[in-house]
Amino acid sequence: MAVYATDVLLRRNRYDGRELSDESRGGPFWYTAGVNPAGAAAVLLGTAAAGLCVTTPLYTGPVAAALGGTDLSLPVGMLLAAVLYLLTGRRRQAAGAA
Repeated sequence: MAVYATDVLLRRNRYDGRELSDESRGGPFWYTAGVNPAGAAAVLLGTAAAGLCVTTPLYTGPVAAALGGTDLSLPVGMLLAAVLYLLTGRRRQAAGAA
């Protein structure tokens, strides 16, 4: 959700419904083999960071344990994913515009 919301902000909510539905190789949102590398990396790294900060009955991440069991997985995961996508998504848009 954080990556999607950040993408909406980066594009100032200017989407074309037809372009979003275009799943062909030449479509504007095809990226690399149908995957946006910046978005995928942001989601994976945000998920990994959230795993380090989670507290559940079965598992407590090392960051959460160091903080006395405080579960910060949601804010840490979402913020990190959003910031990473903001930085890499903006760079990708600038490279595409050039």
